[in-house]
Amino acid sequence: MPGHAHLFRSSRLMAIKAAFGKAPATAMTALGMELDGESLDTIVRAVLRAEHPRGAAPAIPFVPPQPLHEFLKSDTPVAERVRRHLRQQARIFKDYVETIAGSAERVILVDTGWRGTQQLLLEQTYTDREWNGLYFGCIGRAEILGNRPGGMTGLIFDSPQPSPEEPASILAGHRHLIESLFEPNHPSIERVDHADIEAVRDGNQNRIRERRLADPVYDGLSKHIRDHAGDGLSEIGDAYEEALTKLSRMISFPERETVALLAHKPRSLDLGRSGSVAVVLPAKDRHAGDIPSQRISDALWPAGQVALEFGGPRRERMQRRLLKNAVSAPDLQPSVAIITRTKDRPLLLARAARSVAAQSYRNYYWVVVNDGGEPDPVQDILATAPIDPARMLFCSFEESQGMEAASNAGIAASRSDLIVIHDDDDSWERDFLTEAVAFLVEHEDRYAGVITHSTYIAEEIRNGQVQEKERRPFNDWVNSIHLAEMAVANLFPPIAFLYRRALWEQLGGYDESLPVLGDWDFNLRFLMEADIGVLAKPLANYHHRAGTSTGDAYANSDIAARNPHIAYNAIVRNRYLRAAEQSPNHRTLAALMGQAYAQEDIRGRIDRVAGIPERAAHRQGDGTGLRKPGFEDLHRELNHRWTLLHMVVSEIIASRGLRIGVEEMIRQLSGLADEYARTANIRFPAPPSVEEGGRLNKSRPGTAGNGPCARTDKSRALHFAVPEGRHGD
Repeated sequence: MPGHAHLFRSSRLMAIKAAFGKAPATAMTALGMELDGESLDTIVRAVLRAEHPRGAAPAIPFVPPQPLHEFLKSDTPVAERVRRHLRQQARIFKDYVETIAGSAERVILVDTGWRGTQQLLLEQTYTDREWNGLYFGCIGRAEILGNRPGGMTGLIFDSPQPSPEEPASILAGHRHLIESLFEPNHPSIERVDHADIEAVRDGNQNRIRERRLADPVYDGLSKHIRDHAGDGLSEIGDAYEEALTKLSRMISFPERETVALLAHKPRSLDLGRSGSVAVVLPAKDRHAGDIPSQRISDALWPAGQVALEFGGPRRERMQRRLLKNAVSAPDLQPSVAIITRTKDRPLLLARAARSVAAQSYRNYYWVVVNDGGEPDPVQDILATAPIDPARMLFCSFEESQGMEAASNAGIAASRSDLIVIHDDDDSWERDFLTEAVAFLVEHEDRYAGVITHSTYIAEEIRNGQVQEKERRPFNDWVNSIHLAEMAVANLFPPIAFLYRRALWEQLGGYDESLPVLGDWDFNLRFLMEADIGVLAKPLANYHHRAGTSTGDAYANSDIAARNPHIAYNAIVRNRYLRAAEQSPNHRTLAALMGQAYAQEDIRGRIDRVAGIPERAAHRQGDGTGLRKPGFEDLHRELNHRWTLLHMVVSEIIASRGLRIGVEEMIRQLSGLADEYARTANIRFPAPPSVEEGGRLNKSRPGTAGNGPCARTDKSRALHFAVPEGRHGD
């Protein structure tokens, strides 16, 4: 009924401002979701851009990074200014809605689509009315704080992705085409004023046309609809079927000429931001390091981007693959939040920026947390990093919060499916994210995290440059992650660990009371809830600096002048032992921690004995200070066997209900083995590359020693060698 139809001047940004009055948490959550990846300064300027539409608004000072909800609670002048603007717009918009709706108990929104975000915000704000939406098409449903919009009807299709059951849903492959055809090219509505209310009362809402920009696409479609409004239903139905068949081909398998036709009208950035975004990425917008697969993934119309990248049979083959993937698995690109903690180490941070920028996987957000250092050098690095600014977020604290608090702050400020900690001094190989993400996608129901193998890189900083001294595999014997082994010591560095955000939320984040070993504590709690897979490829680089000429800022936390790892190793263990009294879930872990301490203590004591032949070999060697060939491999292998022995004995004791300690049982078994060897006159062969008594064998690698290897104190010491892989944050 024409008398009940009104032009509703609104937008997602206006609905967010309207919701601030009654549902501020919903409003700010929606704002953060819509401007995901933008800095707080950008968000504030977007909100206030319409503050003074008829004149220049007062200058807005730079807003330092911090969570949006904390900023709005602060007493700074800018925060008060934002609150005042939001409250004012919420009051006026309420009057505007009341004027349009009058006494009606039900309001129907008519729009192009797609997810009903604005409808959901209005439902949460004006709860005294029923809200429904009629949309050209629906692609899923919006969700804010667990709420979804009520009645939504897709007039042409309703499907989250192209579906054979709904032929018109092919439009989901180029959703912005419908907006280009059915929405006029005018600025986004960012504020309402009392004049808009008067226009409704006077019946003069069409004044918005005075500000509309030239739009031949919209005008041409409007004319076509008017010209054919009198056609019969049968004629309209036949024309629709024919047009849909042609359009389906144009959207799914476009050629380069078709792209120029259907991607002519760029989409506005809206939500208070200036500029526009193209649905495909033209050559002029590409940057160094771009690859076709990443541009196709980033494009709003992937099939159209394929047409710009390839020709001939390869073009159609790739477009068919895209369509098949869209139908069977629409969400193939989980987002990753990369958290980098830094403090006064610009030389290393610049290397970390290159590491992130070089990733072949592109659906990430790089969150840099300046933990009490000078912010200007960090911002300079971000400004010059070859990374899309929309995918970078800078957080800064005037005083250091600690490594774990910095991690939590960076994660909380971001939104993603997956999380990884990329410390400022570490680096990745190019395909780390690509392969780690693919692993978690493939094993979605089995693993909540994955590690890759790592390369240990020893380096030092001299004369303002990083000089590499040595690189070797780091704990490459790890092919599965056992909670029992993790209770002994941390098995992998943070740079190698990609995990699901849901586990971080479930665990309550990293323990901010721990200045070091927070990653080990987090990994222990993680394994109490879920499993971690292993990708046996050296894709992560774990850098260590034993000393520098520029001060302790560039040293690792576990080898700095005063090492707190020893003290906090005991603190973490004691915490789990105490927790066992109150929490049944911690009793198993507490038992493992107790056994692990005894095991680690024995390893440490015997390693000093094991070092005697090594030091003797060094004194007789070339003076380089490096271990002889075969010695490190032997240590790793024997260490692994020692750990497995403890696990097997522990399982025997538990399964049979024996009242005996692990170490006592091993001693008794060892005594029985000695007695049996003596009475049976058995000669045990020596391990490869080791002679009797633990001396290095100088024969060729892989040959056995010449003498028997009866279990003496020295040979036993070699079997109990300390692993290389113990480390902290």
